[in-house]
Amino acid sequence: MSVQKEKNKKSKKTVNTKKKNKSIEKPRNFNLWLVVTFLTGVLLIISTYAWFSASLDVRIRFFDMTVATDTGIFISLDGIDFSSSIVVSDDSVIYDLKSTYPNHTNQWPSGGLWPVSSNGIRNSNSNKFDMFAGSVRGYKGRRRTDITNLNTFLIPENQSNANNLFVAFDLFMKNVSNSPFNDNLYFDEGTLIDFEEDTPDDIIESMSGIMNSMRIGVVRIGSVSSDSYINTIQNLACNNNCEMVIYEPNSTSHSEVSIERAMEYYGITLVDGVYTPTYAVINEGENLDLASGHPESGIPLDTEHFALQETITHFRNPIFQIPHGITKFRVYVWIEGQDIDSLETNSDGAAIYAAINFAKDLAGYQ
Repeated sequence: MSVQKEKNKKSKKTVNTKKKNKSIEKPRNFNLWLVVTFLTGVLLIISTYAWFSASLDVRIRFFDMTVATDTGIFISLDGIDFSSSIVVSDDSVIYDLKSTYPNHTNQWPSGGLWPVSSNGIRNSNSNKFDMFAGSVRGYKGRRRTDITNLNTFLIPENQSNANNLFVAFDLFMKNVSNSPFNDNLYFDEGTLIDFEEDTPDDIIESMSGIMNSMRIGVVRIGSVSSDSYINTIQNLACNNNCEMVIYEPNSTSHSEVSIERAMEYYGITLVDGVYTPTYAVINEGENLDLASGHPESGIPLDTEHFALQETITHFRNPIFQIPHGITKFRVYVWIEGQDIDSLETNSDGAAIYAAINFAKDLAGYQ
């Protein structure tokens, strides 16, 4: 377990931002460590079936988000109050913003995270992921030839909602670099989703397929100067420049149960340690084939409704560039229902730990 994770366990509200100076092919001359820590989650899995299972219940309590302010970066949920730490909860992203950010469209899963599917933003003028819910027909224990198809629908995010199926919230980042050029922003080591260290082995084994299906997504929306009016900051738009990334923390991990069920239900061979692609939903549809496009399934890719989900799995390359000023982002956390590892959904529940670490270098001064 990382030092940052250990410190989070000591304090849910305030997190010491000092870290061990580890490196995974880290770029040179990092000037800033931004640590966004997601703690939490009680995973309460009631029964089992497959992708888009209607039996999942993954409960999130809150996130802690922290930064080291002496490096010149600050974060905010409303673009007004910037600080070194933020507690992200249903209160802070939904109810507490009513007076300071009344037109926000944040989402919170008060009833628990449930499997959805997304391939990110539709185009560079989209500031939100297309998130699709779905349902499958089929019954536990049926063979692949008996499994029926998937119905999907787009989940609206045009207003705030404390009872959605996933997490989504706006994040404002103030960068005080005074550089005439944009700085590089990275995901860094420590960005992960994992079980708490005291989780029993049998629970870890039963929950590992769901853990391997988790995703973290970020949209970079736009930037303005730090002295801009708050209305301008909060209502930043894409202007055909929106960018996004999807991080897949456990892209090559496959449990024994997932391996067995992928072969039994779909004839797909999973090898632990080897990446298997995910074909995420891109449009609503009825009677869609779950295994569309998967190698060995024998089912051609339905390009109208599914597309390869392009994810990042390492931290070597910058994810965005940010200027001196304020940049608006949108953050997502969800269970990817089209990930083949979500075939495994048996569990009595477990606490999880999640973290996002950002690192910045001063590209303008190199």
